[in-house]
Amino acid sequence: MLSKVKTVFKSTALLWVFSLIPLLICVRYMKNALECDSKECVDAFMVTEGIGLSKYISLQFENTVKEIHAIVAEVSTPNPKNANFLKKKLKSVLEYNKSISSIKVYDNDKKLLASSFDDNNIDLAEDKELDQLGDNISYTLRQLKNGTIILKYTIAKNFQQESDSSKKIFFEFTVKWNRYEKYMLKIQKGSFPRMFYIISPDFNRYISLNSLPRGIVSNRSVMVLGIHLSQKINEIPIGLSEKNIESINFRLFKDEILMPSKMKGSKFFIVIATDIMAVETISNKILGSISFIKTLLMIIWVLICLIITRFYIRTKEQLEITNVISDTTPLAIIIFKVSDGKIVRINLTASILLRIKKENVGAVNMWNLFIEEDDKSYITNAISSNINVSNYEVLVQSFEGGSFWSICSASPIIINNGKYVVLAILDINLRKEMEKKLANNAAFLEKQIIERTADLEAKAKELEESNTLLEKSKLVADEANKAKSKFLTNISNELKTPLSAIIGYSEILEEEAMDRKDTVTAEDLRKIIGSAKHLLSLIDEILDLSKIEAGKTQLFFENFEIVNLIKEVEGVAMPLIANNNNSLFLEYPRDLGIMYSDATKIRQCLLNLLSNAAKFTEFGKITLRVTPTTRSEGSFIEFSVIDTGVGIEESKVNAVFESFQENASNSSSSGLGLSLTKKYTEYLGGNIFVESTLGCGSTFSIRIPKVCKTISNEFIEVKNKKSDETLEDPESFTTNVDT
Repeated sequence: MLSKVKTVFKSTALLWVFSLIPLLICVRYMKNALECDSKECVDAFMVTEGIGLSKYISLQFENTVKEIHAIVAEVSTPNPKNANFLKKKLKSVLEYNKSISSIKVYDNDKKLLASSFDDNNIDLAEDKELDQLGDNISYTLRQLKNGTIILKYTIAKNFQQESDSSKKIFFEFTVKWNRYEKYMLKIQKGSFPRMFYIISPDFNRYISLNSLPRGIVSNRSVMVLGIHLSQKINEIPIGLSEKNIESINFRLFKDEILMPSKMKGSKFFIVIATDIMAVETISNKILGSISFIKTLLMIIWVLICLIITRFYIRTKEQLEITNVISDTTPLAIIIFKVSDGKIVRINLTASILLRIKKENVGAVNMWNLFIEEDDKSYITNAISSNINVSNYEVLVQSFEGGSFWSICSASPIIINNGKYVVLAILDINLRKEMEKKLANNAAFLEKQIIERTADLEAKAKELEESNTLLEKSKLVADEANKAKSKFLTNISNELKTPLSAIIGYSEILEEEAMDRKDTVTAEDLRKIIGSAKHLLSLIDEILDLSKIEAGKTQLFFENFEIVNLIKEVEGVAMPLIANNNNSLFLEYPRDLGIMYSDATKIRQCLLNLLSNAAKFTEFGKITLRVTPTTRSEGSFIEFSVIDTGVGIEESKVNAVFESFQENASNSSSSGLGLSLTKKYTEYLGGNIFVESTLGCGSTFSIRIPKVCKTISNEFIEVKNKKSDETLEDPESFTTNVDT
């Protein structure tokens, strides 16, 4: 790191020296200028302040006179004899002109017409002033006290009375004037030691406008100087001068405060005084800061040198990075002269690609790079017309023999009034070979595509014929399925009527046999009734399944109380449960609420599950448990039928919901109940689950949404039972239990 700093310091030392010499010359000239001009600067400062203050006060006097003219125009009246009216006018004028102390109005005979105060006296001085006034305006200095100038203005106004005799009215204003304070605030902000005075030579009075900082000059010194200047004011010339006052040399500036035209009266002068020793003190203070300025400038110079060094290091790093990028880029970059083709800059890639050795760079003519004369002419003409050449594909040659295809870009640039070319070359010889191979492959692929297309068209034709045959077969199968469903429906209805009659007559005969106490006949009749009911249940299940397979299933949605549905299922299922000496238990909360779904389908599903449990349970316990659940999809009601029967083998659990399956060999069921229950549960947007242990019992659960959102589709037709109370086919929704 230290060696790097030393290297940078050596490389920039000359720059440091040449920047320090002008700095030292500048400091020397500045010191000489300060020594020569410090007094002149103080004088110029005093003159500027004095003239500015005198002009400001003169302007304010002029504005005051304009205000008085406006007041005169306001209070003058065509009836000067009306003293009360004039007096009210004068008092109203004083209310909004705080600088005016009093106003008096006299006539041409020096008679007091009106006054803003109850003062009717007129002194001899006023009498004399009225005689000498004429058409002018006069003012008299009455007092200089406490920073306030008290003046008396007298102005005459011609007045035309009814007798057409021209007379004058005299207005006399006493004014307290101190409007210079706002201006003084501006010039008192500086620290330059000076004293300001307003002096009247007629009265040998002064007002001190001292703006000295505290602790420099005492108030007594200000007062003594003010008394002396007021007494000697006529001896002091206008402008800058020096005067010795009580053994102290003062630098003075005097300027007259000019009154408005046509005004007669006292004179005022502005006097600014400063101790000459104070001027020398200021000069010494300024010159004393030269060493500080030198130090400050040296620090600034060092900072500038550090900044320049930093920029130099950064520029050098950027140049090194640029060289690295230039040498590692896959582009060959050459900068050469247009006139003779001499190379001025070449990167490493170009040296390798064009076979140019470092020692031979100066002897190479870059225009010999192009093999074809047309390519050379094209690029030469473009460069001559200041046109950039981009992505121009051209055949070039290296300078040790051998040619290759490349993409060239050429841009003209001007360096020191000389024209150069920036040439970028990218070797695409490998790409050209690949393009040739790709073209050959493309022809081969095109031939294969034509052959494969012909094969695909033949296979597509065969597939189309197969689809046509399949479509015809599907239509035949659909017709056969419909015929089967129609046949099953008709034959089921035909069988149900005589079976119902058989069941009815058998029950009558059973009752008569019981009345005769013929137990043998009664037992035979019970077997007949059981077989008939089993046959009727089998017909109902086959009819339901055939309707599901043949077409749409109708769902009738309505609002119903879940508790009422459970009670209905309990009443219908009790005889089924009691056949094998089983007991039915119900478990459900009392606040199940209302459910919106197909009550008939849910009732049929529950009866199928209870019937299935009763068939495979003897002298056992069957439980119907209803539980409300909440899942991410919404609210559900879960119905679980739990039995203590024979159970199901683990290998057969997944097949219990298929049609015509059995859990035990001793069952006489058709095996359609669970299959129908699964289909109805899925149609209602729910799921069915089974858990079973062989020899311990089974649990069948269906989970159905509390609010069913099933919509009509290809297999389901949804109806709202509130608006459609009539079912088209009442046989479609019978249960497998005779209630």
